[in-house]
Amino acid sequence: MAEEICTLTVQKLATGGDGIAFSEGQVVFIPFTIPGEKVACRIVENSHDYLKAELVEVLEPSGHRVEPECPLFGICGGCNLQHIAIEKQRELKAQAVREAFMRTARFDPGTLTVRAGAAYGYRNRAEFHFTNDHGIGFMVDQTENAVRVSDCPIVVSVVRSWLRTQNRKSRPEKDFKAAFGNRDRFTVFGQDTRLYIEGRDANAHALVAGRDYIFPVKHFFQSNVEVASMLVQDVIEGVKGRCAVDLFCGSGLFAKRFAEQCDEVICVESDPVALEAARQNVTGPGHAVFRPISAEAWVKSTRSALGDLKYAEPIDWVTVDPPRSGLSPELRVWLASSPIGAINYVSCDHVTMARDLRDLMDAGWQVAFLRLYDFYPQTGRIEAFARLVPGNAH
Repeated sequence: MAEEICTLTVQKLATGGDGIAFSEGQVVFIPFTIPGEKVACRIVENSHDYLKAELVEVLEPSGHRVEPECPLFGICGGCNLQHIAIEKQRELKAQAVREAFMRTARFDPGTLTVRAGAAYGYRNRAEFHFTNDHGIGFMVDQTENAVRVSDCPIVVSVVRSWLRTQNRKSRPEKDFKAAFGNRDRFTVFGQDTRLYIEGRDANAHALVAGRDYIFPVKHFFQSNVEVASMLVQDVIEGVKGRCAVDLFCGSGLFAKRFAEQCDEVICVESDPVALEAARQNVTGPGHAVFRPISAEAWVKSTRSALGDLKYAEPIDWVTVDPPRSGLSPELRVWLASSPIGAINYVSCDHVTMARDLRDLMDAGWQVAFLRLYDFYPQTGRIEAFARLVPGNAH
């Protein structure tokens, strides 16, 4: 079956960005296709749950198919939707989120708003690898090899200019390692005219929604500052009161603003490097408490006495921004049953988010609104933010 060529019609877009078709009742994932297209494809992987195919030819192209801006599209693993017009990309991703919520959360969010910025030239943060020809580039999809990238239309202009300059050299790896030490990958962050390079710079600064943040260059920070600013403004809207808890606080992206609007903010983060950055970023005027433990450990330690709080009173706000795996069962139980005024749930994986919100809604919480954010145009990824309020049954 590995060499069989099929003619299929793509039905919809999968969460990761592949097209989905059906062959004799089996799901077939076909990269670089668009719903509505008739394509010829070759089956390359046969699982008992699904088939994976590679595109051979587009027989009937979609009217939304466009020419990719990057000549390495389909080779470099960074993007997989440059063949789809940007507005159609966002429509398809919103549709995938809605379907996930209807299927998993048993909840129809209706028409979803997608907040977005630039379609290209948006990425502030990128991880680069050294290539076999001693250049600088990105990983080839589905391999352990990197391809030299002489230009990248996805990154912001200051990073793009730096990359072009580096790869005009025959062996930029040699100069880099001589200056910054022996490593096989490194992170670059840029905004406006400022450029920070791991190895050369310990920390970087970013201006997000009008506030300055400091963070270690090699550690995670938002990769799309323009859209991150939109998200921050939405998350902090209406947040005020005595106490806000920021689980998974990272470098303090949200907690910095909560400290301006609440009497007290509790920052919970298990990564000590990220929490140290939060200590520098979250400066008040509200009182800030920093807890270098996991969200689960903090919940366990505060479940009975709420010991981090000055008074054993309900928490006004809890914000969660978990990894792609979503909230653990312990956190879902705690959120479902605790005296909390409102919950902000920020997600980088709408499938696990739908699972988590199902449990919270079953416990009586209501989704006040759900919004989407196109942090990574030209890819299948999309971020989401939901605000939950207590319902009649809570």
